Amino acid sequence: MTMIVEPDTNEPTEYISVSVKVPEEFGDLFTHFYYAANHGQEPVHKKLVPMFRTIMVFNLGSQINGAFEDELPFDLPDSLIIGPLKKSLQYTLHPGAEMLVANFKWDAFYRFFGQSLQSFSTFIAEPRALTGDECFTPLWLKLKGTPALEDKVKHLLDFSLPYLRAREEASARIIGLNVATDTFNPVKKIAAESGYSERSVQLSYKKYLGFSDKEVTRYQRFMKAVELLMSSTEIKTDWFEIAESCGYYDQSHMIHDFKHYLHLSPTQFLKLQENMCVSAW
Repeated sequence: MTMIVEPDTNEPTEYISVSVKVPEEFGDLFTHFYYAANHGQEPVHKKLVPMFRTIMVFNLGSQINGAFEDELPFDLPDSLIIGPLKKSLQYTLHPGAEMLVANFKWDAFYRFFGQSLQSFSTFIAEPRALTGDECFTPLWLKLKGTPALEDKVKHLLDFSLPYLRAREEASARIIGLNVATDTFNPVKKIAAESGYSERSVQLSYKKYLGFSDKEVTRYQRFMKAVELLMSSTEIKTDWFEIAESCGYYDQSHMIHDFKHYLHLSPTQFLKLQENMCVSAW
């Protein structure tokens, strides 16, 4: 198994932040793994941009705090499942903090835990609350006691296989159509191609993926604007051009989405983007 570790070279040396590519055989289950460690003397504050995925976070060091906008902060226990992430998450890694994050892909959360996500806007739970036992405690101890990042990820992948359920037909149907077009289709199109009712397709979205087609269409438009802003080399930002190219009615429409997802305006996002964690969906 070969994994590629990509460091974030923009971070100070006392703060380590790396992304680990998933081996091909696990490509349907995880988008990537993320590792961060604070070896400095001061807390590190970050903001995770919404990504409409469910994540599992392992706290392998000292204190880590998290908070959604307008909600009470929480301390991360040994392991925690959060998602689907439809709003920004602020978190703080205190000195000595270390975390490993698994990013579930498509219906992988459902296949591991057998839990529907359709009732949750943001779901937070310790794994033991879903499995009914302490099976994740030995994994956490092994991850914590393993120095090499590549070995940590290998332990996590090996641990996951026995719990994996086969993909259900309804899930395979909506995922197959989306993968084929490399984007999320409206429910009407999926229903027409699959022969199932629109209601059935919509329920499948929420059950297996945790969101509706309308929610993800809005999110994709927002993320296109984020990516354009982050990749732009222009000294002066052409807000009208960005709004138009992303399908917004006007600039105020785009500003509304930025405030919805980040509680920031596009201008504020540009100023603070170095403290943002953005993950391609």
